[in-house]
Amino acid sequence: MQNDYFVLMRERSQQHPLLTWDQEYLQFLKPSPVRVSAPVRLKLGEPVPPRPVMVDHHSLPSPVVSTRLKEALDAAELPGVQFVPADVQAGDAVLRYWLMHMWRTIPCMDRQRSVFEETEVGHVLLSLDKLVLDEAVLQEVPLEERRAFMLEEDTVHLFHRTVVDRALSLSPPPVGLRFIPVTEWGASSAFR
Repeated sequence: MQNDYFVLMRERSQQHPLLTWDQEYLQFLKPSPVRVSAPVRLKLGEPVPPRPVMVDHHSLPSPVVSTRLKEALDAAELPGVQFVPADVQAGDAVLRYWLMHMWRTIPCMDRQRSVFEETEVGHVLLSLDKLVLDEAVLQEVPLEERRAFMLEEDTVHLFHRTVVDRALSLSPPPVGLRFIPVTEWGASSAFR
């Protein structure tokens, strides 16, 4: 089961900008669906590249995806994932993207085999250097409900192999993202 899950990360590129909120966002920190009446407002985060290249995936750190990637993922019917329209101010242009609000969390970090540091009271992880999933916990959740979720213990977006295959089957392939196998993912993955 460890080999079936991947962590979504941004592609390493100095030209692909990070995104940041251009409005209040507290409702998106809760593990529940959100109600919005208009697209959320995002902007390029610092440092803004001299010539930013907008791609299929940007990090907020929540995933922000292009319409074509959203359509591919939305077709997978992922419980606990809400696609929220997002207008990204990029220079003089406003571009439509989709915020993946992954409100489904599963507490499935194997605390005995993972490598992490937490606060003294043990409620917040300070770092997660190696993730090992607790397969017993995952087996209790039907596969259709755990094909895409966020790790409850930390802000890690996990995707089942079937979802990864669907996303990577786009032609041309999506740009701006990497799916790192959980077995290879760690604190240094952002730099590799």
